[in-house]
Amino acid sequence: MTLISRSPVRISFGGGGTDLASYYEKYGGVVVSAAINKYFYTILEIRLDDRIQLISSDLQVHHTVRDFYDLKLGKGLDIPVAVLKHFNVQRGLNLFMASEIPPGTGLGSSGAVTVNIINIINELERLKLTKQEMAELAYDIGYNELNMPIGKQDEYAAALGGVNFMQFNKDGTVEVEPLNIAREVRVRMESDIMLFFTGRTRESSKILKSQDNAGKDDKEVVVESLHKIKEIAFEVKKALESGDLNEFGRLLDDSWHIKKNLAKGISNPKIDKIYDLAKKNGALGGKLTGAGGGGYFMAYCDKPHQKAVTKALVKEGLSPLDFHFDKKGATIINGD
Repeated sequence: MTLISRSPVRISFGGGGTDLASYYEKYGGVVVSAAINKYFYTILEIRLDDRIQLISSDLQVHHTVRDFYDLKLGKGLDIPVAVLKHFNVQRGLNLFMASEIPPGTGLGSSGAVTVNIINIINELERLKLTKQEMAELAYDIGYNELNMPIGKQDEYAAALGGVNFMQFNKDGTVEVEPLNIAREVRVRMESDIMLFFTGRTRESSKILKSQDNAGKDDKEVVVESLHKIKEIAFEVKKALESGDLNEFGRLLDDSWHIKKNLAKGISNPKIDKIYDLAKKNGALGGKLTGAGGGGYFMAYCDKPHQKAVTKALVKEGLSPLDFHFDKKGATIINGD
């Protein structure tokens, strides 16, 4: 028996950081994000013996144990181990994991990984979990079982797909509202939102831990910045649903300048140079797609200026990435 599952990564348009528990449990958070057609894949094959073999192409890690009881954290593949242990999967299997996007690039890959492995176990064991349940469980495993300093948006984007307005309530519940965007606006968004790989992956946990601790300690500059970022997310929703994409670009610019107040390491001279070049050549606004420090740079730029922006950023060593929005979220694409 072989199963293949895929889950999309995401780009965030507004509200990032307000999905951390240290903020939303006090004030409530909101995020506008879109799943894109760059996927994390998992292939599961049932074995005839009790061995469990875990292989990550991205991390170049291979781990084989005698049986379920030999699975241990701390061997470099904590997410699949935690999911298998959570579901008490006591059967031999091979689990191969690979992504179209390298890890540490700010597109929510760890959330996509967790959701995807839950999705394939959900299919294997016929558990009938809903996508919302899978998203919440993925967050619980990452945040509570593995003590990862994560927010909630990545898991919901990976599980549900689409372009969504997410509300993270003080009690931990999440409400997801698909944005009401006209088809022609969606097409223009896919055309005018540009993604570039900076060539640098980064460890987001340090930045997120710093921001999380500042939120727990109620550091005024961080909390006030997150309040403003949340307000901008509501404005982003309004701009996208009304089709005012120039306003959307300007809001990205406002949010980026505020985001840099959240923690050290979000930006650096290289990233500041990239951002300034993009704006100088016609982009209305932009941001790094994740916690900061590296990964993918996203810019909003009208078609007539895109060639100049691309030329300037490629000259700085960046690589463009074409994408479309994903509508399905976590999906089983093969089963026999």
